[in-house]
Amino acid sequence: MSPVVGSDVRHSTHICLPFESNEEKHEATVLFFHEGLSRGARCIFTGTKDDFDTLGNGLEELGIGTRRATARGSLQYRSVEEIYFPDGHFDPPRSLDITDGLIDDAIVDGFTGLRLTAELTRIPVYEEWRKIVWYEAMVNERFARRPIAGLCRYPRHLIPADRVRDLLRTHPLALVRGESCDNPFYERPEIVLSDDSQTRLDWQFRQLRVQQRTRQHLEGMRVSAVNAAAQLAVELQQLRAGQNKPVKPD
Repeated sequence: MSPVVGSDVRHSTHICLPFESNEEKHEATVLFFHEGLSRGARCIFTGTKDDFDTLGNGLEELGIGTRRATARGSLQYRSVEEIYFPDGHFDPPRSLDITDGLIDDAIVDGFTGLRLTAELTRIPVYEEWRKIVWYEAMVNERFARRPIAGLCRYPRHLIPADRVRDLLRTHPLALVRGESCDNPFYERPEIVLSDDSQTRLDWQFRQLRVQQRTRQHLEGMRVSAVNAAAQLAVELQQLRAGQNKPVKPD
């Protein structure tokens, strides 16, 4: 199993995985948890028991003793209902509170933080999708300074293109075909949740200016580095020339 490019994700990281195959999903999830377990985090998998068993087999192949990890509480399975549908319906604020509590529990139990992954398994109606978008946007606001990394698994065959766009708007990082990408389409929560097109347009203009200034700064650094290297080459050449001069006898 090859590593995901840029799989060194940080705490307070919110990742979207719009996967196209079960193999892509499995590899990304295994590597996500392998990194977390190696760094002392508690890893909670939300999904089916079959997927959890498959995950365990993948972790074993990478040298993780899953029985021991499960026994000490570093690797856990939770049902979708437990975290996202505790009362039979999806209540985004309550799910955020539940996640907050899971982070606290992980820290109290001596772990460095929490890694959590969940998957959309059915096509939600429009009203429920809007709740999902609200939840995904608020994850970034609620847990910006908390030790949590979340991997949100979304099967591409279930999600229309306009809803994939919503996912990109709410996740700062995306895993696309095995490659970790900083997401240029990510928007701050207040932009995502606003119906004010002028506010979004003003924000997009600011993003363009920031991008241009960043490009100019990087170009300036590149030019400075080239000039410094050229100057160093001249000084080295002069030094060597001085060393090769014949020494006059006394």
